[in-house]
Amino acid sequence: MQTEKIAILVDSCSDVPASVLQAADMALLPVNVIFRDRVYEDRVTITPAEFYRRQATEQATTASPTGKTVLEAFERIQESGYTHVLGVCISDKLSGTFQEVKLLSEDSPLKVHMVNTKNIGIGSGFAAIYAAQLRDQGLAFDDLVAEVERVVRQTKVFFYIPNLKYLVAGGRVGRVAGMAGTLLNVKPIISCDPDGVFAPVAKARGEKRALAKLISLVGETIGDHQQVSVSVVDGANPELRETILAQLQAAYPQVSDWGSGDISPALGVHTGPGLVGVGIQVRD
Repeated sequence: MQTEKIAILVDSCSDVPASVLQAADMALLPVNVIFRDRVYEDRVTITPAEFYRRQATEQATTASPTGKTVLEAFERIQESGYTHVLGVCISDKLSGTFQEVKLLSEDSPLKVHMVNTKNIGIGSGFAAIYAAQLRDQGLAFDDLVAEVERVVRQTKVFFYIPNLKYLVAGGRVGRVAGMAGTLLNVKPIISCDPDGVFAPVAKARGEKRALAKLISLVGETIGDHQQVSVSVVDGANPELRETILAQLQAAYPQVSDWGSGDISPALGVHTGPGLVGVGIQVRD
């Protein structure tokens, strides 16, 4: 019987940190970020810092990876000796990447299981990170798939987005659309609903109160759980990210697995600068 060798394929919008990608030998599938001059590959040929610098004066759009890019990724995985692939993508309601990769995977000689995380950013990326940990523990592919799918349903992400105009312009508003014209200085906290669509879960007047709501929602999600990973991410707002991270670490010492990072350019197209988000993965 052939020994399973499991690869992990993850889209760039899942915001897995570069150090984790490299350490776990994950295959990155970059979403396309399109400025007027050219098409860039998210996190490959354009960095978050460069993206946000340009976004200040230029408008960008996004597009799913081409079929050629997806097929080449599967070919590289096979050539590296892998036999099985766990693919992780952000919600199919927020991107066409999941459906495209799933369709193309059906013709691959590899055994592929695609995880539709119904989430976005690190809320999606947690699934890939956990899969790498399970693989390193020696889990068989089918058991790994079952456990990742279980934990995906226990993973949340909350975003504070200072300005909704980018979501509106990009058509990614989901149930947030009605808030675009609300009273001045009303700041929403946005998450993904069970279907994987953006939805407001709280709102407050002013940034300070909105961030207090964000921290409260994180606490409600952590609850009494002991096996929890938390990561704080930002879009060109590292000082606020570190402030929120420090507050959460002080408030929830039972969390042993903390992380932080940045929002990918492909997500930044639709959220704009200033965003701070918190992902929570509950495993018990």
